[in-house]
Amino acid sequence: MSHLFIAYGPDDLDALLRVHETLRQASVPTWYSPKNSDADASSPVVLDAIDDAFGMVVLVSASSMGSKAVKAQLQRAIDRNLTLFPVRVDNGRLSKLFKSALADKLTDGIDEEGALTRLVGQVRQRYQKRCPVIAVMNLKGGVGKTTVSAQVFGAWQAALGGRTLLVDLDPQYNLTQTFFSMNVADAFSEQDRSVISLFERSQLHAKDLSSPAENWSRIRVDPFPPANQEQICHSLLTSGGPAGRLDLISGQFEISKYAFAPNPESLAAVGANFRRMIDFYRSNYDLIVFDTNPNATFLTRCALEAADRVLVPMHTDMYSLRGVRLLHQVITDQVSAAVRPDLSVLFNAVSRSEQSDFEADARNGAFDKAAGFKLSQTLMTHALPKSAHLNVRSPEPDSSPWQQLLIHKGRGGGLRSIRETLTSVAQELRDLVEG
Repeated sequence: MSHLFIAYGPDDLDALLRVHETLRQASVPTWYSPKNSDADASSPVVLDAIDDAFGMVVLVSASSMGSKAVKAQLQRAIDRNLTLFPVRVDNGRLSKLFKSALADKLTDGIDEEGALTRLVGQVRQRYQKRCPVIAVMNLKGGVGKTTVSAQVFGAWQAALGGRTLLVDLDPQYNLTQTFFSMNVADAFSEQDRSVISLFERSQLHAKDLSSPAENWSRIRVDPFPPANQEQICHSLLTSGGPAGRLDLISGQFEISKYAFAPNPESLAAVGANFRRMIDFYRSNYDLIVFDTNPNATFLTRCALEAADRVLVPMHTDMYSLRGVRLLHQVITDQVSAAVRPDLSVLFNAVSRSEQSDFEADARNGAFDKAAGFKLSQTLMTHALPKSAHLNVRSPEPDSSPWQQLLIHKGRGGGLRSIRETLTSVAQELRDLVEG
């Protein structure tokens, strides 16, 4: 698990606890050495914790600047090119190392109004960039959202590496059934080893609790700790399969209950729980992907508010264009500018004749007015072709989940070309995210 390392001096315990608690409440995992003695400076545990971190908070004080342990930790962070977040604890004069590494970033004292809030914002920005969240969405059904969620991001993980988590947010849970039989998927739901445990306290958090799926008229709004990763995340690259990490949090029909929530306050609470859980799992993965339902619902809002980018599969027809227009309207009208995700549109199921007609017109801006925004500027360069290989199929009995991914299938039948296209789409999307 990646985390934020906190470097502090022997006299900085009060400041350490304030910073740690602020970050904990923001669902940002932290690590610091309990002893932090000079003798502990070169401990393998401490060095590994720095190497595994996505950034380092440095409490700048006379105590930390005089500590050999903190100097060693800071130098290690500099050598590893970690992002540094300095917070001034007192007015001690900056030493040479601290001045060269931190002076241009040292803007806040810990007691200044809003200092810790600004720290959380800076950390979140770096934390979220490290693990982007992409929602696959269109307010028209049948445009290939599940295909894109499985096959494009299966290709991303295979070709580009990293740890990828797929989250099935569609109550029809077709993505889950792409990899597992309905009986297996339903067994996950019965044990709450499923998406509902991102919204409410469940059997994963306390064995004596009833499942939140059993009662549609009651919503548990109290916060809860994240479920153990091994319980809620199902590996798709099983033993004997390809290397790497591609996991799934399975979907279920019962998350439809939120459409019947008794009051807005309940929805706000479970929505906050969901965002907090996604923030937590960012520390376990390098990419998180939502497969979503084709309706503007509470689940749509949850996905949009948690996502950094929306990937919109679109067929080359006016019906799909209307779905894109409606989605853009929802994003613009219903999602705060502070958390509004970027938009990328991917043509899917494009035939040769359509490539020279609808798609070309769209790329030239002919449908920008009908879309209600600059559609031509959001279109990805690559497109997915119309191919029977890309049709969603249920898994064969006794097959492994990874065998559903075209990137890992055998040769022949045009598969090589499909795999190359999937990889090109994944690479382009990663470049957009990182850019």
